[in-house]
Amino acid sequence: MTELTTSIQSIEAAEAMSLRHRVLRPRLDLADCAYPLDAAPGTRHLGFIMAGDLTGVASVFHEAREGDSDPHAWRVRGVAVCEAARGLGIGGQLIQAIVDYVKHQDADAALWCNGRTGARGFCEAVGFSAEGEAFDRPPFGLHLVFRRRLGGT
Repeated sequence: MTELTTSIQSIEAAEAMSLRHRVLRPRLDLADCAYPLDAAPGTRHLGFIMAGDLTGVASVFHEAREGDSDPHAWRVRGVAVCEAARGLGIGGQLIQAIVDYVKHQDADAALWCNGRTGARGFCEAVGFSAEGEAFDRPPFGLHLVFRRRLGGT
């Protein structure tokens, strides 16, 4: 039996876009999978490599939610795992890698994201809590704000 090799690596935003497109925004153009802070200082893009293939991606940005002035806010965005690899814990490993990175950058950090309502179980399983009411993000559907404090108060 051959052991399946896996790793999480830093990747460029351009490398993440194809999987973002296929999983999160298939009805839009590839260019719509670029995020405004993809190249900002402190931004980190992670890729889960399995048997030489990029099977999962996630990004994190030092960004507060609109109307929030928390200097310790970090936004998780673009978490995507290819369909064939779902259920293997890849998303959770990517989130843990983000947590490790952000804790190293900011001991008082808090993570947040806008997640589809269908992702609530995953978000809660990796330590996030939903806040507020669901809101519509056309053409993507209903979303919730999820938060996870990593340090501080």
